[in-house]
Amino acid sequence: MMEVLKQIEIPGGGPCTCGVFSRDGQWLAVVRGIEVYIYETLGYQLRETLVLEHAAGVSQICWSPDGKCIASCSDDVTVVVTHRQLGLLHRLVGHTAPVISLCYNNKGNLLFTSSMDESIKVWDVLTGTVMKTMSAHSEPVVSIDLSDNDGSILSSGSHDGLIRIFDTATGHCLKTLTYDKDWQSETGVVPIAKVKFSANTKYLLVKSYDGVVKIWDSVSGDVVRTFKPSNKKYNLTHCCGMDFMYPQSTQSPLILSGYEKGEIYCWDSNTKAELQVLKIEECDSAIISIDCHNNLMCSLSLAGNCTIWKYVTETT
Repeated sequence: MMEVLKQIEIPGGGPCTCGVFSRDGQWLAVVRGIEVYIYETLGYQLRETLVLEHAAGVSQICWSPDGKCIASCSDDVTVVVTHRQLGLLHRLVGHTAPVISLCYNNKGNLLFTSSMDESIKVWDVLTGTVMKTMSAHSEPVVSIDLSDNDGSILSSGSHDGLIRIFDTATGHCLKTLTYDKDWQSETGVVPIAKVKFSANTKYLLVKSYDGVVKIWDSVSGDVVRTFKPSNKKYNLTHCCGMDFMYPQSTQSPLILSGYEKGEIYCWDSNTKAELQVLKIEECDSAIISIDCHNNLMCSLSLAGNCTIWKYVTETT
């Protein structure tokens, strides 16, 4: 069962867009506007505030693997790499439309970014230069992901309704995961909202703008699980968060998915059983970001409701 561990009041004003744990789980970074608030996860006290050098709101951030830098992408069409002590390291310029998603490889030497300009770019973090551009979608690329353990393949999701798997070394598209029969609407395909690799990289968690979550086998290209909120039909207007949770090594991973009115659905990835529907009483805005580390989850609403949840094993 999931229970509330801590509710964090995020300073400042304006919409929140992203909340992510560092890879070692020691830090939590939350974005509001162009400011990043960094909390130590032991007690969740505010330790640092970074003001990012962007001229517009930040869509997403990600931690470098060593936890020393934060990369951010923005509607100002740039990507910024900020060192927590030294400040601005690089301003990456090359996209021609707002940059929406980004991720480091597991070594921390490459940064991958995706944009409304329908492209994915690979950057050398040391020099700040573009190494390659991958163009394999016909509409905005709204989500990309690399496994923390395997930097050889990249997943991408787009408003064209397709999911692509790329070889990061060559930039070639290895596989296209096409929507199945229930992934089409009367007006065409349903845009992709979010993609996330499993820890072993074999499976890909995908959320579409109809609120449906699917697990795809990234090798065979088949859908192996489908999750839908009970008794509700969603048409998302925001890219609501989702993630895998791995509470125990002997337990099936959990699937967590946020929705427009502040609900978070929790499913067992193996049985597809709906385990819980989580909701903070005063939170009625979209759950814009979900990020998990071990048995902890950070959920963040567009209005700034930031909640740390903990998975607790039920005892009899």
